[in-house]
Amino acid sequence: MDQRDTAGYGGCAAAALGAVTALYVWGSSHRTGVHLGMGFEGHGRDLSVLWTELPLVLLAGALVPPVSWLLTLRLLRGRARQRSRVLVAAVCTAGVLALSTWGLHTWSNPRDPDHVRLSGTAVSDLDL
Repeated sequence: MDQRDTAGYGGCAAAALGAVTALYVWGSSHRTGVHLGMGFEGHGRDLSVLWTELPLVLLAGALVPPVSWLLTLRLLRGRARQRSRVLVAAVCTAGVLALSTWGLHTWSNPRDPDHVRLSGTAVSDLDL
């Protein structure tokens, strides 16, 4: 297999996996469920997330992993064998995908601000 084929197939696979993972994490979050009508009697329903958040989440999910794949291959060009470069690029891309999935999950499932404990007191510091 040629080096361009490896980079192309790996980048396409990373883009597809990233987009599917981002869509799944965003779609299964509590915040998205409330916006799409999961709240009591439609409370908090806001369908604008379908044309504001969804395209950005899919775009980020489809672009971040292949960019890390290609950057890793470019940085290792001429320094190692092709098989080693592909393996290192796959590990780096998997790490970037895991970190971006964790970040998306943290963003889409925020903590309840009424239960924020900044100083260890029983009452929130934001109420004082």
